[in-house]
Amino acid sequence: MADQWGTLERGDGNGTTGVGATAAGATRRIAIELFTGLIDSADVLTDAVCAQIVAGEQAYGARSLLPYEVLHGIVGENIAALARALVDGTATLDAPRRAGQVKAEHGIPMASLLHAYRLAGLQIWEVLVTRSVAGQSFEALLLVSGEVWGMIDTFSNAAAEAYRAVVDAQDRRNQQARSLLLLSVLDGSATAVDAGRALRALGLPEHGTFLLVAAELSATGADSLPGLSQTLRAAGIASAWTTLQGDQIGLLGLAAAGGMAIVQSTLASAATTRVGVSRPFTVVGEAPDALRQARMAVGCVLPGGAGAHSYGTAPLDLLLVAQPGYAAELQEAVLGGLLAAPDRDVLLQTLEEWFAADGSTALTGRRLHCHRNTVLYRLARITELTGRMPSRPAEAAELHAALRATRLAGR
Repeated sequence: MADQWGTLERGDGNGTTGVGATAAGATRRIAIELFTGLIDSADVLTDAVCAQIVAGEQAYGARSLLPYEVLHGIVGENIAALARALVDGTATLDAPRRAGQVKAEHGIPMASLLHAYRLAGLQIWEVLVTRSVAGQSFEALLLVSGEVWGMIDTFSNAAAEAYRAVVDAQDRRNQQARSLLLLSVLDGSATAVDAGRALRALGLPEHGTFLLVAAELSATGADSLPGLSQTLRAAGIASAWTTLQGDQIGLLGLAAAGGMAIVQSTLASAATTRVGVSRPFTVVGEAPDALRQARMAVGCVLPGGAGAHSYGTAPLDLLLVAQPGYAAELQEAVLGGLLAAPDRDVLLQTLEEWFAADGSTALTGRRLHCHRNTVLYRLARITELTGRMPSRPAEAAELHAALRATRLAGR
């Protein structure tokens, strides 16, 4: 774009000189005369374009948040800058960027912003055509029509980029404000009155049943619960989300009956990391304790896994997660010898399947694709290494608790 006039003046770029270069130079001079005329009539063009914008766009009507004098100033600045860019063959984009910024700040839709540039382009083109026909230079205008519309596109694209930058910044500020409101509820610092205001601002019901959800952030940066907020909203469940200490935290408001079942099934299908869910609560002041519950429930999902766990549905796992120091001592005291054995993985899997099969060696063998005698041999090996027989209830309880502690520790 910056070298368009140089190309016309030199020729076609392939060594053409003489008559071709002379014709190109003539086209350049005629085009500059036409474009210079735009600068001279910028005020008239501005009035005409503003009239079309106001008449054709509801966003700029009588109740518009953008005052007419601001609109007129933006349009005039852009028409003048566009005319100068066409004369110079290079664009300075301060004017369209300012237009995109101002219109975004005043809440004018993006579509209206771009439509205004189309209206301005058509008005400019109409003036150029009228003057070129009157001056018998229409063919010269056609030769540079691509540059004219290309420059208009350059301006509208710059305005759109500036608009998006403002909207993105506004979204970030809004999200930060929402996060602060939600955090005041989660940490219990909000009074009952302030908590009610926060719930209203977050789009959550002030009364009803609430749930706290905690999801581990993905190591890759991917969304831990992709599409969850939209899915819940479609089901009539409001939610507000923030990030806190390595977890994605959500407060859910269940205004309708059956909300619990919807949340559980939705979380189960959406989770890409470990997710914990608190017990339902009806007093928003209980949110801090619910957050603790949700985070403990996260620990009840095996490390490296993905899925949702509701607080209290596995009491033994919850106890082990709540007391990690004692859980580690339990592992060492009960399974210490086994964990050091070279066949530890096979023995742990056998013990796990044996418990899942309710102590049936035949079913355990089928689950492990081995003979029941192999299962009996491994159980005897477990007894040898731990000093505990899986067939004795008290000793089996210790083995089972130690096994769960081992799995929850990621071993």
